[in-house]
This record gives sequence, structure tokens and C-alpha cells, in this order.
Amino acid sequence: MLKAIIIDDEKNSREVLSKLVNTYCRGVSIVAEASNFQEGLDAIKAHQPGLVFLDLEMPDANGLDLFTRLDKIDFEVIIITGHQEYAVKAVKTAALDYLLKPVDVEELETAVDRVFEKRKENRVNKNFDIFIKNFKNSAEQQIALASSEGLTFLKVKEIIYCKGDGAYTYFFIEGGSKITVSKNLKEFEDLLGDKGFYRIHKSYLINLSHMKKYMRGDGGYVIMSNGDSADVSKRKREGFLTQLSKV
Repeated sequence: MLKAIIIDDEKNSREVLSKLVNTYCRGVSIVAEASNFQEGLDAIKAHQPGLVFLDLEMPDANGLDLFTRLDKIDFEVIIITGHQEYAVKAVKTAALDYLLKPVDVEELETAVDRVFEKRKENRVNKNFDIFIKNFKNSAEQQIALASSEGLTFLKVKEIIYCKGDGAYTYFFIEGGSKITVSKNLKEFEDLLGDKGFYRIHKSYLINLSHMKKYMRGDGGYVIMSNGDSADVSKRKREGFLTQLSKV
């Protein structure tokens, strides 16, 4: 039986989530509930859970602050959050499981199933380390990319550019490697748009720090640090040149 703790300052949210877990998540037992930072810390130390449901927005402290007080994080974490874009973006960048309030049963079951898969494969929860760094806006931001081979953890600055092809996105990385991810380019534009990346074409999202030249033309094209070229669409050209003037 997987021991779980719910840390959320809203009593109703804790009660609803507890009932959902007990009803739909076989193999999981809620052993404690906490309504604030200190209660959560005490519960983790007392019960040694395998899973923590963590609300990010608590009045006495940010949910993440709790983990700075622990020597190690040897449990899985499922983030609980409202519709706060900054939190969701950080969660997605780390490929971490999260639940939006009000909690959907199918999403809860899927998130818990993934926890069991990770434990079965004995995978270390590196995703959460990435999440903490990204959430705190570290200069060394990272992203977790899910491919057919598993998860690849990259520093954002190592990505030269991304190329979209329908439901797939190809990442071109320093050193010549290439990673294929079964998500469309728009999703990564949303995640990386505030991290020095710019969508210059329906098929290209580039890391501006890896751009070496811009060649003029109808829309023009750019030459990247690995020697690859990428077209700039006519529709994107004006905004792109404006963005370059700010760099």
C-alpha cells in the first residue's frame, strides 16, 4: 500500500481529494492531511510517505518552501493548483504531474498510475528537482522531454532550435543530437517563449542566443550555431526584427 499525504490549506479541497483517492485509486492510502507549511513538514517526517499531493498556493508559505527543509525527497509529488499560468508552465516544463482544481477523476487516476510506474521502474524523481529550479527562475533552467526512449533532461540553453512537423517536434541540441517528441510546436512555444525563444515560422522555434546571422529576403532566413538555416515567414518578420532589436 502506497502511503500518501495531502497538503492543502483548503479543508474542502482536502476532503474531496481524500474521498476521490479512496474511491478510485486502489493501492493508495491517505495517512495524513495537512493544512499549512509546518503541519505538512511534520506529516512527511512522521509518516515517510511515498506520495505527496501538494497545493502550491498556501497563505503561510509557498508550497515549495517546504522542501527546502527536508534533507532528501524520496517520494513522488503530484502538484495541485488553480489556474495560475506560472505554476502550470513550470510543471509542464519539468514533465511533472499536476492536478487543476476542481480535480478530475480521470486525471487523478492517470497521475497516480504514473507514480506506480515510476516506483516500479525505480526511477529517481529528477523531475521535481527541475521543477523547483524552474519555478524559482534559476539561470540554469531545464526541461524534461518525453520521447519514445524515455525522459531526457536538458538545459534550455543547450537547445539550438525546434522544428515542428504536425503532431511532432524535433529538438536540435548542442553537440549534434536530435530528439523527437510527440507534441506539437505550439506547446513548446508556450513553454519556451519567455526563455529566449522566438517562433519565426509555423515550423521553427529558435533559441535567439544560438542565432548567428539573419539573411534578408521576402521573409529572410536565419543561420543557427550548428550551421542549419531556418526560414522566417513574411507574417513573422516584423515582430521578429522588433524582438532582435531588444536582444
